[in-house]
Amino acid sequence: MKVKFITSIYSNLWGTDLGGRPSRKGHYRWSLLSLLKMTDADFLCYTSSEEIEELKNFFYVNHNISEDKLEFKVFDLRNTKFSNLINQIKDVEKTKKSDRCVEIQYSKFHWWWDEDKTYDYYYWIDAGLSHSGLIPNKYLEQTNHERRYYESSLFNNVFLNNLIKFTGDKFFMIGKENDKNYWSGTVDRKWYDQYDRKVHVIGGLFGGKKEIWDEIVTIFENYLEKLLPEDKRLYHEELIMSLMRVNHNDMFVLKEFDTWWCKDSGPKDLDDSYYDSRISFYQILEDLNHE
Repeated sequence: MKVKFITSIYSNLWGTDLGGRPSRKGHYRWSLLSLLKMTDADFLCYTSSEEIEELKNFFYVNHNISEDKLEFKVFDLRNTKFSNLINQIKDVEKTKKSDRCVEIQYSKFHWWWDEDKTYDYYYWIDAGLSHSGLIPNKYLEQTNHERRYYESSLFNNVFLNNLIKFTGDKFFMIGKENDKNYWSGTVDRKWYDQYDRKVHVIGGLFGGKKEIWDEIVTIFENYLEKLLPEDKRLYHEELIMSLMRVNHNDMFVLKEFDTWWCKDSGPKDLDDSYYDSRISFYQILEDLNHE
């Protein structure tokens, strides 16, 4: 069974016309290094021409990661498949102050068209997914100063194999409960066959068998081409994915959670009863680690 993860690292987008999180260089690198403990999979990481040599040095030279396991590829985010459509709607000055980049969000799907489809399963994973804001201390490396916020034991080949088994013939997604534990609005309800906001799909980890990706990406891109021009909004990819889960429900299999927080990272005024009555995000990763 051949598995490939696709991800990206663009660390210098804050304050530009693309928008992006500030001060993430170390976060993305150390987190991706943790994800690479899934050694039964190969990884492809898109990045910018200004970052690629530093990334190669960090992973290939400093940490002896094989180029066969982790490939870097330069991609210009100002030349995405939907650049013309995005630029017709984008408020550049607002984007400079935004911590989200829609070019990356939409590319999570259209990068699929560049794949040669030689792997059995493909997953998108955010490079920065492994960090202490989501994962409790008991699953984090506590001795190394540089790694301690990002190095987690939860990402390994047991996790990978269980992810594949759970995915099966469907398309895997993770959804946050969005009714009792509200997180996000939706696209305009007119786009839903039957409006349902109960689950907010996240964009950090998703995928499935290669045979289903063509259809999934086509559905996503068709929605972009319809929703964005009519609503004049650059919807986050998660809102489009949440719409897809409802309108094409039979195609997906979900792991669901209630809160991003764990006891080690949540607000200090929350008592144990809050966590006892909710599923934290990390518990999805924990569940997929069970033999």
